[in-house]
Amino acid sequence: MKRIFAVLMLSLALAACDRDKFEYPTGDKLGFGTLSFANLGIGVDASVEELGTRAGEIVDADETYHITVTGTDGTVYFDDSYGAAKQSDGISLPESKDGQTYTMTVRSTKADVPAADWENPVYGATVENISITAGEETTLPNDVVCTLLQHKVTVDYNDDFKNMVRGNSSTTVTYNNDSGSALVYALNYANGRVTREERAGYFNVLPNGTTLEVKFTGEMDLNDNGEVKRYSMTKAFEGVSAKTWRHITFIKKVDEEGNATFDIQINDYVEDLPLEEVVDGEETTLGTDPNAPLGDGGIKLVSTCDFDITQPITIPASTTPLVLTMNAEVPNGVRTFTVDITSDSDTFMGALDVVGGPHVDLVHPSELAMGIFDIVPFPHGEEMIGMTLVPFDLSEAQTPILGFPGTHTFTMSVQDQSGCKNTVTIIMNVPDYANM
Repeated sequence: MKRIFAVLMLSLALAACDRDKFEYPTGDKLGFGTLSFANLGIGVDASVEELGTRAGEIVDADETYHITVTGTDGTVYFDDSYGAAKQSDGISLPESKDGQTYTMTVRSTKADVPAADWENPVYGATVENISITAGEETTLPNDVVCTLLQHKVTVDYNDDFKNMVRGNSSTTVTYNNDSGSALVYALNYANGRVTREERAGYFNVLPNGTTLEVKFTGEMDLNDNGEVKRYSMTKAFEGVSAKTWRHITFIKKVDEEGNATFDIQINDYVEDLPLEEVVDGEETTLGTDPNAPLGDGGIKLVSTCDFDITQPITIPASTTPLVLTMNAEVPNGVRTFTVDITSDSDTFMGALDVVGGPHVDLVHPSELAMGIFDIVPFPHGEEMIGMTLVPFDLSEAQTPILGFPGTHTFTMSVQDQSGCKNTVTIIMNVPDYANM
């Protein structure tokens, strides 16, 4: 009996000791409190602001929403779904001492917010400065509301504008000069019919500021007189914020002299920014980005063969082997490298449509665009990023391109790591040897 009594007393003493350790920490050992999810309520407001604040209906978030709880020391204490949080008894956290507080982040997806993506809105909310008291329970609010974390962009063209389109065109939207964030809103032209990309793009918004660049390039007949030219414009929008939507519409405008020009309409107001004709491959930038670097950064294309690539290149018949090589020199390293292709050959333009269209991103080519490299073997792939010298060997283009007689123009646009840009044009004349 004495032995049983002694064991019992020892057990009680140990239990009391454990309680003392939790309630009365000593030295540098922190006490713990509980963060409870019992009362947590998460809603979603899927509205976006166009010209002003527009509150939308708040609906309950589903249980797949993801929650993380992180301390100011960077430690992640909870990383699971909203459903799992509601079913839990809460989490034990070190008490808030020496500046330690906690942040709860809620998102509609566990994955990072993509730089840019089609029809992929991400909603989220953050509760900061959560304080924990040792031995006590801290409850979370029941009215956490998730809103859109991105900037939404749609692109449209009014009917008068579409009536002037005479070739495949596009509007490329990029944020903070990041090639990985570029979305191309295609404006396709076939048999006199124009179709556009109708999906919405969603762009990440950075805490240190976001600039959105909108660039249009296309084949246009301004005055419906058969004079088709290539036009381009770039407009930078600063201070882009989350939970906002830019609905960009290109519209026709007639000036006082009766000549056709164009404006950008953003939602319900008009940016007075006429399109300009592209001359000698130079693209006109309308609208000023004060953060844009000046100069071309020394970017240039240098021939390493007998051809003067500043002049149109005539592709020889198959009986004469073609040697066409050159180097793109980019002293500050490549950031983006694109090629826009135009041609007076409908057959060639039709072939380009099959492989993704006339706009080719060499650094991040689409799977469909990979087919263009069977015709013109441009270097491509993410390994180009940071390269200061990009070698081009287009000799193997001779055989496939001889099948497309006409004049083909390749406009190469390069941006380096410092943000400097330059555009270089290569023109290939392909005679119709079969009928000569």
